[in-house]
Amino acid sequence: MLPLLLACSLSLPAGTATLLPDTSGVSVTARPGKVWLEERAGQRLNFDLAVRNRSRDTLRLTSIEVSVYDGSNALVLRKFVDNNGFSPAINALSHHEVLPGGTVLVFNPFHTFADDIEPARLQYVFHFQTPKRAEKEARLDVRPVRYQPQTALTLPLSGRLLVWDGHDENAHHRRLDFLHPVAQQVGIRANFMRYAHDFVVVTDAGELHRGDGKKNTDYPGFDRPVHAPAAGRVVAAYAAQPDNDNGEDHFNPADMVGKDPLLLYGNYVVIDHGHGEYSLLGHLRQNSVAVKVGDAVRADQVVARVGSSGSSYFPHLHYELRTGKEMNVEGLPAYFRNFQLLRGRRQRTVASGAVDSGDFLLQTRKGE
Repeated sequence: MLPLLLACSLSLPAGTATLLPDTSGVSVTARPGKVWLEERAGQRLNFDLAVRNRSRDTLRLTSIEVSVYDGSNALVLRKFVDNNGFSPAINALSHHEVLPGGTVLVFNPFHTFADDIEPARLQYVFHFQTPKRAEKEARLDVRPVRYQPQTALTLPLSGRLLVWDGHDENAHHRRLDFLHPVAQQVGIRANFMRYAHDFVVVTDAGELHRGDGKKNTDYPGFDRPVHAPAAGRVVAAYAAQPDNDNGEDHFNPADMVGKDPLLLYGNYVVIDHGHGEYSLLGHLRQNSVAVKVGDAVRADQVVARVGSSGSSYFPHLHYELRTGKEMNVEGLPAYFRNFQLLRGRRQRTVASGAVDSGDFLLQTRKGE
């Protein structure tokens, strides 16, 4: 049986994705709808693929193929992941089965491109099989846009830092399945932390803590000043959540639904920088927030101190650039300025660049 085609290539505005009307009961959409291209160790795409099954059959995903076209619409790259082999690569995807009436989130498996590739348009082809081995096919066109930040950001902590968890393809920030039933239950509808970072102050030897690490005071970063990464106005803040410490966990996900969804971050500050860019600083120490809603803040101003409140296992600073102050907004790529990237005994100054999981950094400020 020949596959049923759902879409063809269309002329689209940059940064968008589209598909033709669903005619076979299965469709694929890009989440978010606007796709950014981030410059980070090459060129990175950070978006998800929502697969919706309107048919009466359970659909098994057998392959995904992407064709990459440049600005002149010339084909420059074609890649695929399928169910061939003793340990098929398709099993590494977040989902490869869609129940009747269900929608699942597939993390984009084609996320990194070399600098000499121009990914102006990407055409995705999804192949499915029914229990009776009938074949179905869905197509999606995506036109990424290279993100141009409007705000000059500085790392919000000083000293020797480790990006404990960033937004690479294995990071928990990246792999947020917002269509999961538990996520839906607590009100999560989008990946607001898509480009987030967990910053940890470390010792000169790169260690996270002294002693056994059970107490917050074992961590050199605990109670360190948290700086505004850029000027702006405070649009949200919370300071009353106790810090998790010495095995005691005060985080209650139910509070997110009934009280404030941003309590995922415990104590937090959200700063509006203008131009649709907001900084969220989370897991702050209880009662350390030194600003209130409506305050204008200057770049590098101390706004709070590092804690371990909310969904936090140890003292660190959660940072994300985002499109708004609410919970279900989208993340944005963050490019920081004038820091040192440490590579063992070597280090270099980065005038402007992205950081990610595992990077050691050095940020200096006068007086710290």
